[in-house]
Amino acid sequence: MKQAGQRQLATYTLPLQGKTLTEQMVQYLEAFDHAETAVHNLAVAQEAKGLAERFQVNADKAYSAGLLHDVSVVIPNDQRIALQIAVGEPILDAERQAPFLLHQQQSALLAKTVFQVSDPEILSAISCHTTLKAQYSRLDLIVFLADKIKWDRKDQAPFLTGLLERLDDSLESAAGYYMDWLFAGDLVVPHPWAVAAKAKLANTLMSEGTKPKRHGLQLE
Repeated sequence: MKQAGQRQLATYTLPLQGKTLTEQMVQYLEAFDHAETAVHNLAVAQEAKGLAERFQVNADKAYSAGLLHDVSVVIPNDQRIALQIAVGEPILDAERQAPFLLHQQQSALLAKTVFQVSDPEILSAISCHTTLKAQYSRLDLIVFLADKIKWDRKDQAPFLTGLLERLDDSLESAAGYYMDWLFAGDLVVPHPWAVAAKAKLANTLMSEGTKPKRHGLQLE
């Protein structure tokens, strides 16, 4: 990593006091005055763990990815592009238009540098929890869906009932339902990862004989 990146990351680095990853995440976000995000992370972690147990995926990894998926809330959106440049990572046009979209990759970066997470499957799930990606794993799908189920806005997630119904079919069916709802709505910036994931899901569901319904949504 570039020295400039190390210097910028130092701004978001604190000594971790807790004995468990859960305690460390909560204390870290509270130190940056983001207690509400800590609550959301805990909810997503619990949901991801439950989905992992249901679909026979490693529940510990799902829980850890859920715990850290939004830790980069500590980085102001107007500093995300500068940080991405400083650490030597590429920036897509969609991310330049909507820097908030970098938060998924930067949460993975903080998970690695601050929380010392080295498991590539956990880091992958964190890094695509908003958009998903074409070459997704089952763990990626679980954390992606857990984040949507535990909607962190004040209103109720309008897609929730349909998504939960589709979970009775498969993870892919639920994710495809969400993606169709997303892209049929007022989507200002289509992230290429989401576009590719949507196409992959549609192909998978078509080959399985499952037709996703069409709806729409803003990226979370």
